[in-house]
Amino acid sequence: MVKRLLPLLLIYFMVLVLYYPVFSVYFSQDDFFHFKVSQTDGTLGGFLKLFGFYPFEERGIAFYRPLTREVVYNTFYSLFGLNVLPFRILSFAIHFINISLVYFLIRRLFRKRDLAFFVAFFFGITAANVATLYYFTGGIQALGATMFMLLAIVSFLNYLEKRSFHWKGLSFIAYLLALGSHELAVATPVLLGGLFWSRGQGSFKDRLLQGARELWIFILVLPLFLYSDIKKIGFSQQEKQYQAVFSLKRTLNSLSWYAVWALGVPEMLIDFVRPGLKLNPSLMRHWGEYFRLIFASFLASVAILIGCLAYLLVRARKVFRDKKLWFFLLWFPTSLLPVIFLPLHKSTYYLVPALPAFWGAVGFVVFSGTSSIKKKHPRLGGMLLGGITLFLVALSVTSARLGDSTYWAASRGRLAERLLSEVQSMYPELPKGAVVYFKNDPNYPFVANEWGSTSKQASFVLNGEDALQLFYNDPTLKVFYEDLGGIPYGLSGDQVFSLVAQIQ
Repeated sequence: MVKRLLPLLLIYFMVLVLYYPVFSVYFSQDDFFHFKVSQTDGTLGGFLKLFGFYPFEERGIAFYRPLTREVVYNTFYSLFGLNVLPFRILSFAIHFINISLVYFLIRRLFRKRDLAFFVAFFFGITAANVATLYYFTGGIQALGATMFMLLAIVSFLNYLEKRSFHWKGLSFIAYLLALGSHELAVATPVLLGGLFWSRGQGSFKDRLLQGARELWIFILVLPLFLYSDIKKIGFSQQEKQYQAVFSLKRTLNSLSWYAVWALGVPEMLIDFVRPGLKLNPSLMRHWGEYFRLIFASFLASVAILIGCLAYLLVRARKVFRDKKLWFFLLWFPTSLLPVIFLPLHKSTYYLVPALPAFWGAVGFVVFSGTSSIKKKHPRLGGMLLGGITLFLVALSVTSARLGDSTYWAASRGRLAERLLSEVQSMYPELPKGAVVYFKNDPNYPFVANEWGSTSKQASFVLNGEDALQLFYNDPTLKVFYEDLGGIPYGLSGDQVFSLVAQIQ
């Protein structure tokens, strides 16, 4: 048993070594908001209401994600309060489940342990997981949806092989749970259809009709969900980042960024790339010594990958007849459909459902290419496989380490914890309905008008009043910030508990 699980245990160990700093990163901004809106009156009826479809104007929340948003924040806050450790453990637990599902799925599809280990390993450690693990709000939703999507795929694969209808039923249940976790799950029927097509024979038209008959109930649910999510709940008209842009050029640009991020490049690179693929020179200042290692390992990995692909195209074209490769190539963009048309709202945590396909395709090309090369050049094939593995590990390890100090959720989480600690040290107890006022730090240098001074940054990190209301368990507590208008007229000094917002 231990021998069978050893590959997975090695991957878990590597993930923990690489991402252990996540466990100490506190909540910030969106977390505090979701804590507030997920609170109920403590009754069963109040809890069940979390699963309802409510207009955006009523609760200020877009999208239907009760399982990984309202339920998680409600139950874990009831059990653990603002102790961040159980929340982080939950994220890693689901990530480990997903790693296991990816490993067993690839092993079932290809009957190759080494390929399954390669795909699951890089799915687990890729630096795309920086956002997934550090940014709890978005990460837990994407992780949960991915877990249920993978369960739906694995269960449907069992159904196709064993023709036992309880597996199809389990696949459908997992699909419903995925829809209740994140709208990324709308891709599931297409992925199941792609899996069905890749496993059978016959013309494309015949397989399409057979797939529609097999998946009709999955397809039927989809428009009902989309109608409820888009029409019943709706979106914020003021937030431009959620406005879809249907442009082929912008879509291909987004798809390219998601592919680069999936390989292990830091998400923040997008902020330093100018038109014409020119780099902002200040990137070297932000990345320091990591700059050369990241770009060297990235370019070396891409070069070997392109080399393997070119060799297969010239010497072993038959491998491209394998439908499993085309299944992965369908899976990757399809699982990004809900966000691929949002060019102003790109983030690496949206990649989680697409990563199994990305690394499945990369693994297929690398292992097929190096195996073909080994037949004529044994040493070269082995060197290329070892080389790309080493370069990919270096890329993700370096990017993940950089992300710990530069990713916004990591820095803001640590700042939120420090600010709350400072408030508590100055005011261990506050009267009900107290007023807390954050003043600017006069020693803080000017950055930009949009950035503001320290009180504005504190307001972002603490999400206005939410963090302190939760911290002191007082929904009547008021919080004001110097950059956001200061103290309202009429409040006397003895009614206000003030402190300087120090963010450095």
